[in-house]
Amino acid sequence: MALSAAEEDLREQFGLAYAQSHLPVMQRIERAVCGCDYGGVSWATREEIDQVSAMLALRPGQHLMDLGAGSGWPGIYLAKQSGCDITLLDLPLEGLAVATARAREDGLTGSFSASVADGRTLPFADESFDAITHSDVLCCLPGKQDVLAECQRTLRSDGRMIFSVISIAPGLNDRDRARAVEIGPPFVVSEKPYDEMLRQTGWAVLDVIDQTAQFLDSAGTFRDANQDNKVELADLMSAEELQDRLERDTALVEVIAGGLLCRELYRLKPA
Repeated sequence: MALSAAEEDLREQFGLAYAQSHLPVMQRIERAVCGCDYGGVSWATREEIDQVSAMLALRPGQHLMDLGAGSGWPGIYLAKQSGCDITLLDLPLEGLAVATARAREDGLTGSFSASVADGRTLPFADESFDAITHSDVLCCLPGKQDVLAECQRTLRSDGRMIFSVISIAPGLNDRDRARAVEIGPPFVVSEKPYDEMLRQTGWAVLDVIDQTAQFLDSAGTFRDANQDNKVELADLMSAEELQDRLERDTALVEVIAGGLLCRELYRLKPA
């Protein structure tokens, strides 16, 4: 499936982020915010992923897909903790190259594979996976309902999917909604509520956990860490890019604190 100009631009942005993820300054920031150094670009903290691990109850012989896996967070971590087989899927090759090296470094005991593919057309047979996870992926791409349908198709009937997503808070006035769209992830707008899309794509919702307070805390830590490391960040980007990054950090904290954006963790099974 051909990418739109906006999608291709985002793929390039993520590719650059993954290529720089091994740099000491980026690892310091990631450890401060998420408690890990896999080069991830989601807001999934180690504490959250430990919770996901417990809910999925993965074990050796099971097969997990991490959709939008980037450089391997959290899929490789979940596979290392559980001994399960892991398939990573994303579009930026740069991230999957980092993830492949990390998988070797971590000495996974289960099988490992990585695929460059679009979540709207997964290159896997029906019922290929025991579990699926994705972290803040749906808010960074269009075709959300197609992705949910493909995940449902490729998950076994007794499997589970857990994902986090950032969304615009309901009931906002036009001004606040526009601000949420401006500061939120690039494809944060959803044509339908997530519960409606999930129902229409054959999912039963087991839990919805509000992670907005953690999101706000992480966004504040990210803002402070970028400010503390701005001298080194200035070597990686132009002065204009750095200033924009720092200003958006502050704006994101304000938007979350103002109740304009929320973040939730869904646990699902096929209906």
